[in-house]
Amino acid sequence: MTRLVDEFTGRYGRPVRILNCMGMRAEESPARMKRTMLELDQGASNGKRTVYTWLPLHTWTVKRVWSEIARSGLPYSPVYDWGMSRLSCSFCVLASERDLELAARLRPEKAAEMVGLEQYVGHDFKKNLPIAEILRRAEATDAAHGPAVRHPRGTAMAAHIGQAKTLDYLLRSAA
Repeated sequence: MTRLVDEFTGRYGRPVRILNCMGMRAEESPARMKRTMLELDQGASNGKRTVYTWLPLHTWTVKRVWSEIARSGLPYSPVYDWGMSRLSCSFCVLASERDLELAARLRPEKAAEMVGLEQYVGHDFKKNLPIAEILRRAEATDAAHGPAVRHPRGTAMAAHIGQAKTLDYLLRSAA
C-alpha cells in the first residue's frame, strides 16, 4: 500500500482512498463473524491514505462458494480433494486438528522439521497440541490405513453441491 500511495500522491498530490477486498467469510470463525462487510481499517489508514476493508463474500456459505466455483468454471485447489477443509499454510496454527494430521501425512518430512523447531523454541505448536503429537497420530493413521490418497477430482465439490452439478463442472473444465 505504501508504494502505491507514494506513487499516487507524487503524481496527484492528494490523499488516497484504498479499498482492500478480502475473501473472508463469517462462517469461518467466531472472530470473522463479528466483522462487518465494509469497515474503515484504522490501523492501515494514516494522513496519506484512508483504507477500507470490504468482505464481499462475508455472508456466503461454503455451499454458495462451491456453487459459484461450479457456475463460473474457475479452478480450485487440489488440496480440497485431498480432504483439507480449507486452503492455508500446511501447518497453520489456525488449522483444525484433522487438517493438521492430514498435512503431516502428506508432508511427514516437514512435520518432523516442525517438531525440531517446536523443541528449539520450547513451546507447543498449538496450546496443548504439540506437532510431535500430530505427527504421531498421522503415523498411526498411515500404519492402520495406508498412506493418504487423493480422492478423485471433484470429490470436495460434490460433497457440497452434489454429483450432477459437479459432473457438469468437470465436463466443462475438461473442454
